[in-house]
Amino acid sequence: MIQILLSQPDSYRDVIEHLQSNGAHVTLIGPEKKTANIRKKKDILTSMLSPALLRARGAWKREDRVLVVGWQALPVLAMIKIGLLPRPKKLLLMACFIHGQRARRVVNRLWRYLRFPGLGFIAFSQGEVRNLIEEVEMPASSVHFHLWRQELDGQTDASAITDEGYIFSGGFSNRDYDLLLAAKQDIDTPLMIVASEQNQIDASASIGTTVHRDLPEAAFEVLLAKSRVVAMPLLSQGEACGQSVLLRVLRNGKPLIATRHEAIEAYLGLAYPGFVPHGDVDAMRSALIRALREPAFRASLSSDIVKAWQRLEKRNSPGEEIEQFLLS
Repeated sequence: MIQILLSQPDSYRDVIEHLQSNGAHVTLIGPEKKTANIRKKKDILTSMLSPALLRARGAWKREDRVLVVGWQALPVLAMIKIGLLPRPKKLLLMACFIHGQRARRVVNRLWRYLRFPGLGFIAFSQGEVRNLIEEVEMPASSVHFHLWRQELDGQTDASAITDEGYIFSGGFSNRDYDLLLAAKQDIDTPLMIVASEQNQIDASASIGTTVHRDLPEAAFEVLLAKSRVVAMPLLSQGEACGQSVLLRVLRNGKPLIATRHEAIEAYLGLAYPGFVPHGDVDAMRSALIRALREPAFRASLSSDIVKAWQRLEKRNSPGEEIEQFLLS
């Protein structure tokens, strides 16, 4: 039987609901109420020490297959290591994201110490795959790449997809908003940024730039849908990032200018013409100007975005893919 340990209620619904429909059982080992989508490191650490972890006692038998979603994976593995929990036939970990090299090195050491036969990972980027194989020394057969996608809330009506002439940028993790603001200089087109309170953004000297913080998903997507072009400035570090915003770009068919990052290349392909190099302000500025001012280039970007969305729609559902990983 498949058992699921979930760190937050109502997360990864399309995966969890599919597995439940096929008989999987869910045990919540985090807070009863869903917390913010973007959690501070302190909150994550606190949740890893929560008494709710004790609900994992008796949640599975040795012949079961277990999926652990979120950072409670570390204390769960520790409890297996010291014998407080039985070692299941197979245990897969998912959604343990890191965007700092120091933290990554620490967690790699912990994964290596706590690993056991039957342990595996579901990775959302090729960088995460390489790290687990090369640094954690996991067998390649135990690391499963999943092209992350889910039915995000806040989808716009087709009538809301317009062109009001501004640049949109949004999201929290691994963002390089300083680069985008530098590229915005000498571009008289308005820029709309929707970020987290945790993002450090000083747009006071950037004329025509508006910064919103922590908007609801529907408001976020409406602003994206009404833009002329979407900019996604990413840092070179990190693994999976930008994917939730990218999915909104794809389903709205908006032209995208993005820092080249393999997490985004997995959806758009290496040859997507809207990529610019990391840290290159001039390249970001030039690409934005071209996308804003050349309708033919803008249309070609949108066409590639629509094709990427169509490819994604043809894949098996996220739940089916995760189920295959658990049963393989």
